[in-house]
Amino acid sequence: MDIFVGSLSFKLKESELREAFEKFGEVSSAKIIIDKITRQSKGFGFVEMPDEEQAKLAISELNGIEMYGRPLVVNESQKKERTPGDQPRTDRSSSSSNSGGSGGSNNTGGSDRSANFGRNKPAGGGGGYSGGGSGYGGKPKSDYGRSGRDGGDYKKGGGSKRGDSRDRDDW
Repeated sequence: MDIFVGSLSFKLKESELREAFEKFGEVSSAKIIIDKITRQSKGFGFVEMPDEEQAKLAISELNGIEMYGRPLVVNESQKKERTPGDQPRTDRSSSSSNSGGSGGSNNTGGSDRSANFGRNKPAGGGGGYSGGGSGYGGKPKSDYGRSGRDGGDYKKGGGSKRGDSRDRDDW
């Protein structure tokens, strides 16, 4: 039986988690989930016990018990059912990519949300975060005219000041 263990202290080690459950029977595995970026515990884990009766006893005895000053949340793990919208994050090569060099819009209408996360831009946007013809969202570069380093003034007043929003029709 697969057991979810939540509200774990960040100090708790997998060996200590295993020992706590071994008091009630054989433990196949004990795993604390670690954040890939920070390499720190996410505060929950899973324990696998082959004997269902021993696992149920461990759940009832360990649920609510304090470890490192935190009450454990222990219950039977619920397998997540995949819905049609859920897609594994392994192969993204078949979906449209945004290399930044295209210059066209990458709007797909939300047909593949997981592979296109954060890439649907407002209409009139452009080729992505860099490169392409227009950068990220807004007007294409050609609509801004010469500004800043290229010479000329962006607007008559120069830099951005409070109250400039009334002049936006001049853009």
